[in-house]
Amino acid sequence: MKIYILPTKTLLQSPGQPFKYPAHNKDYGVEQDFYKYITEQNGLTTNDPKEADWHYLPVFWTRWHLNHDYGKNGVELLQEEVNKMIIDDKKTFTICQYDDGPLVDIGETTQFLAARKGKEGIDIPVLCSPHRYPFFTPRKKYLASFVGRLSTNNIRKLMAKELSKTKDVFIVDGNKGSSFFVKNTLRSYIALCPRGYGGSSFRLFESMQLRVVPLVIGDLDIRPFKKFIDWDTVSLYTNNVKNIEKIMFSNPLKKLVEMGDKAKDLYEKELAYGKWCKYVLLELEQCKK
Repeated sequence: MKIYILPTKTLLQSPGQPFKYPAHNKDYGVEQDFYKYITEQNGLTTNDPKEADWHYLPVFWTRWHLNHDYGKNGVELLQEEVNKMIIDDKKTFTICQYDDGPLVDIGETTQFLAARKGKEGIDIPVLCSPHRYPFFTPRKKYLASFVGRLSTNNIRKLMAKELSKTKDVFIVDGNKGSSFFVKNTLRSYIALCPRGYGGSSFRLFESMQLRVVPLVIGDLDIRPFKKFIDWDTVSLYTNNVKNIEKIMFSNPLKKLVEMGDKAKDLYEKELAYGKWCKYVLLELEQCKK
């Protein structure tokens, strides 16, 4: 397979954005990570668009929209520039982390989305910088926990209401900082990972990094690369908040510890920055068949 990187103006690859999220994160995300990865692969890219199987549209969508008041302005200019770049939308793909997607018309371009909100698009991880471990790892105290804003999606509010009287569950509404999040996630066997404004959540991959089993809760199963990764061995999923308690208590603690170990191993070997990108290539090969 050969990939042609569509020539991109500097203004579409901004060197930064006005704020970082999560707060501990470096100004770096999956859009920049894939671009770095593909430019370092010997023999994969070609300078001839006709020779290429795929054209890569390397716009840094998230930085563009955050730098333009969450996409409230600058969309017309972005559309104009993208129109100049795309040669054949049917053989073009792009990487987008922004919750609302590219926000411009890119035709039949294949979209790899870190926060898919609908049926269209191929799921990829939504990653942030690894958290710093405390000097001493806290002992397990909770069966499950959640620390974060409940207001970003109604599923989060329903989850909190459903579990309000459940023993051994710790839920805190609001951002209390990285150390608070890390400490209480490590104290848990399960990290509750309800979807946010976008279909996914940083929390899914943060919990894996911390060796804690993610329980993904949402109308969409956004766990990426399911054709290639057996997610049931390292995570839990439900699309109904009524099922959360049953799922949590149906797994023995010993099994949850083992799943947490496997989750960390999977994250480090297959899903961390630079590691997940190879699956995009596998997905592209599948699309061509």
